[in-house]
Order: sequence, then structure tokens, then C-alpha cells
Amino acid sequence: MKTTALALVVASLLLPASAQAQNSPSQIVTGSGNVSVDGNQAATSGDATSNGEVVTDGSSNVFINGKPAATVGSKTNCGGTVVTGSSTVFINGKPMATSGASAVPCPTQ
Repeated sequence: MKTTALALVVASLLLPASAQAQNSPSQIVTGSGNVSVDGNQAATSGDATSNGEVVTDGSSNVFINGKPAATVGSKTNCGGTVVTGSSTVFINGKPMATSGASAVPCPTQ
């Protein structure tokens, strides 16, 4: 286990900063200006993440201000995936994403 952790640290030091940023976990940083969930802005398709990615899909039947509502499982423009969401609001059985929700990194190219 220590060898694996050391290898990950060494590999991250060898990556350029831009590659590290794009392959780090991100958070949704924008959301609806007039719909909130659990005190956070409701996330929709088109909202940005802290790594500069954009949520590209969402619910096929729930819309917020005309945009598909983002949920756990929604994708970003580089293939990342939203992995956290509300513990109280669900859309088609999936937790709704909000500002502050986490997305896994883009797959390495």
C-alpha cells in the first residue's frame, strides 16, 4: 500500500500542473440563481466546475429554468461524472446535484 501511495505522489509530481488540474476532482461552482436545494444552488446542464469543465447532461424530464436538472451520474464535457448530490432531493431516483457537488476527474487522455 505504501508503495502505491508513493508511486501516486511521484507520478503527480511528474505531471505538468495543467494535467494535474484537469485530472483532479472538481466541484460544481455555478448553479441556478433562483432555485436552491439544501441551501445550495440547483445544478443544471451547462453549469461550470472548478476545473473549467461543464456539466453536459441531466434529467430528461425535470428542468430548471429550461435546462435539464443535473443529478449524480451526470457527465461533464470531458467525460467526468458528478458523484455527489443532495441527501433530500431525488430526481428519477438519483440525488440532485447542487453547487458544491463533486465530480470525478476527466479520464486521462
